[in-house]
Amino acid sequence: MNENPKINRFKYIEAFSEVVTCGSVSAAAKKLGVSQPAVSQLIKKLEDAVGVPLFVRRNGLISPTDRATSLRDDVEQLLTQLDKIQMQLNFGRSNELTLNPLRFSASLSVVNEILPRVISHIHKSKPDMLFYVNSLPIANMGRAIRRGNVDLTLSTRQIDHANIISKRLLSAREVCVMPSNHSLSSKSTLSVDDIDNEKMIMASRTDPSYESHRSLLYKHKIRYQKVLESPFSTLSMSMIPELNALSINNVLIAELVCQHNDNLTWRYVDEFNHQTDFYLSMPPWLNQSTTENLFLASFQESLSETTKKLGIDIELSPSAEMAG
Repeated sequence: MNENPKINRFKYIEAFSEVVTCGSVSAAAKKLGVSQPAVSQLIKKLEDAVGVPLFVRRNGLISPTDRATSLRDDVEQLLTQLDKIQMQLNFGRSNELTLNPLRFSASLSVVNEILPRVISHIHKSKPDMLFYVNSLPIANMGRAIRRGNVDLTLSTRQIDHANIISKRLLSAREVCVMPSNHSLSSKSTLSVDDIDNEKMIMASRTDPSYESHRSLLYKHKIRYQKVLESPFSTLSMSMIPELNALSINNVLIAELVCQHNDNLTWRYVDEFNHQTDFYLSMPPWLNQSTTENLFLASFQESLSETTKKLGIDIELSPSAEMAG
């Protein structure tokens, strides 16, 4: 037996991962496209190298030991990193891989309302894909991309950095969201004067839209009672019926929320001309990759009915349109 030599062969790690995942040597061999004896030999050499058994063999069956099970997550992360390295080496070539797992970060409203639709659509075509989703402040998203902690981000602000690609996907006009039984809901379209003396739920002061909303209301000399301030638009909208208040939100998120909340409705306001932009951001090596195209095609398809209803155009690159 070797004296704990350095394990530097990708094929041993890959064979180990597939045997653990598939639960049998024959299934792992089939997935890897090699013979069953070849996989058995790789596993045996790996066990000899580390000096401990990694699998228990009994009655023709093979199962991982506790030691092997504890290594599984680390091995999966290693294989993912190798895939990402290969994608970066293949940048600009047609034979690149699609990232798996795929890691997203997005604002909370996007996490709640848009990503479930996109991920469900991707899952239909790639049922073996693993997804990780978190919600970060937009200021931290760029750092997460640069450090390799996140693959794609979807947010309402452009990330301005030389090593990050940000693409505008769509623009959504702002609307007034209200309780469905509110007196203003009887009107098909509102004027800003209709909001006078109403209770208002406002965006957080750190949100760029806060000042634009406040300035608009001030310009038209609208008096209002602020009853809640929050950076989370979906939280704000969930509180609208409880507080019998109005809130200004972009029409895409407003429509998606109203689709599953009968207590809410929204109306266009003549003077509300501000547009909320949605940006997809990524490292340069994912630009126009199969991963980006898969996301964009799924984004377009999963939202097509809603965006068509709202008259919103989704801006996709030619490569993404071909992928769809």
